[in-house]
Amino acid sequence: MDELNREDLEPRRFNNVNNPDLRRQIWKLLRTLASNYWEWFLRKVTQLKSLCFRPICNLKLSLSSNPVSLDRISQTRGWKTAAIRCIEFHPSSMLMALLTNQDIVLLYDERSCAPTNLQSFQQKDITCAAFRPWSLSRELAVGCAAGICLWRESERSKMDLKIRHLLGNHHMRILQDEGHSYVTSLQWNEDGTILISAALGSSHIILWETDCQQKIRLVPAPDSLSAFSLLRYSPNFQVLFCSSCQTGASFCQLNRSKWRSEQILKRSRIQTAVWTICSSYLLFVREGTTRIYSCTNDGEATVFLCPKPVWTLELLADLQDVTTCSGQQRHCGEPQTIAMDPLGLYMAVIFKEQSFVLLCLLVNARPSRLQLLPLEFIACDADGEQFPTCFAFGFSQKGNPQVRCLVIAFNKGHIQRYKITANSLQEAKSIHNIK
Repeated sequence: MDELNREDLEPRRFNNVNNPDLRRQIWKLLRTLASNYWEWFLRKVTQLKSLCFRPICNLKLSLSSNPVSLDRISQTRGWKTAAIRCIEFHPSSMLMALLTNQDIVLLYDERSCAPTNLQSFQQKDITCAAFRPWSLSRELAVGCAAGICLWRESERSKMDLKIRHLLGNHHMRILQDEGHSYVTSLQWNEDGTILISAALGSSHIILWETDCQQKIRLVPAPDSLSAFSLLRYSPNFQVLFCSSCQTGASFCQLNRSKWRSEQILKRSRIQTAVWTICSSYLLFVREGTTRIYSCTNDGEATVFLCPKPVWTLELLADLQDVTTCSGQQRHCGEPQTIAMDPLGLYMAVIFKEQSFVLLCLLVNARPSRLQLLPLEFIACDADGEQFPTCFAFGFSQKGNPQVRCLVIAFNKGHIQRYKITANSLQEAKSIHNIK
């Protein structure tokens, strides 16, 4: 009986396997399992990608709110409405770029009176620019909403200067990365092989090797998800200062073989910062304050006592109320941005609520500490009430690198030049009658 039952059961199992309905059910189950597994795998990949690269910062900015945020963190006063949003000089020539609120770059050089216009439909909400050093083709990187517009002068424009404004004499390509939108700051390394950028849309900075079109993402402050608003390379290119959009900043030491970051100034956001030419001091202003601080590292402690630099902070000056060396007194208030003379003798300040620029002399006579001597208030020389929006120091005379000028842009588009001829601290004191 048992044998008969087993023989009777075998054909039934065989017939069930060949049942079309059962086969459809099995394939449907397998497809569902495969689909569920694939969705799970994609979720894990997304989680791993966000953990490693963190392309989205915690600002949660929409396209409509980005200009407002840029207006708050920009080095330009009134970025949204300013006629000129940025002034950038070439590091070794008289070439100057003006970034306008029409998203056009006006390029001035010693070869022509009329500027060259750099314009593209992709170049929107421009914020900053940086000339590539040691470039024979005179390249300019422009930060904007889409990423970075990299402009290069064509060889044809160099051959015939008469047709350079009639033909397209510059080529442009876009450098983009996921989430790296609304670029806020750009810096080239010493030899011009790497371009470093920060943007509102991401919590990392990017090192672009523009010639081979490679990029590396780096996170200066691993415990922060904030974007970075300001990058400042020290003149000796040993330290990169990275300021967060929210609070805190980092000093980063980087080259092709190593990367080391140290977070500092954790309690408040840095409004503006600049290095002294000797690379010994970083001068900065915290948001909402009137004080300028200097930050320096003890070289001996770095070499002999510990493997990391020891950064110390000192109050340099309080600009709430300022008295110049000539006796002029004015209320100044909160600084908007500061700029440094190429020779390191002068420093200039634009304020958030004032219509003038403060010009100061920087005294770095060791062993005494750094000093800031207010010299004069530079007001607009055009008709009507105007206030400064941005400025930059640059070279103003061909063949003489010692002659510089401070170029100031005012909110309605007026450009004003202040010539500087002092080549030493003693000469500057003599010119301004400082004993």
